[in-house]
Amino acid sequence: MIKSSIEKLTINIDPIAIAKESGFNLLDYNADDTCVLKDLPFHHKDPFDRMLISQAINRKYKIMTADNKFNDYDCQLFKN
Repeated sequence: MIKSSIEKLTINIDPIAIAKESGFNLLDYNADDTCVLKDLPFHHKDPFDRMLISQAINRKYKIMTADNKFNDYDCQLFKN
């Protein structure tokens, strides 16, 4: 939505509705997730990726990504 708001991406769908219809659970980012974020080393500079990493670490979730920088963190990744 940030990319859409700065006109770098056009979104003609409702991504939340599609995610729900597809059976995905939507996750809120909470205060406990931020506590992990505070102590993360800066291997990755993207703030949104850092939020995903801290959320995954805090909740013991696995992340699916092609971004090799995620390997530098103590988070579980899906391996192919």
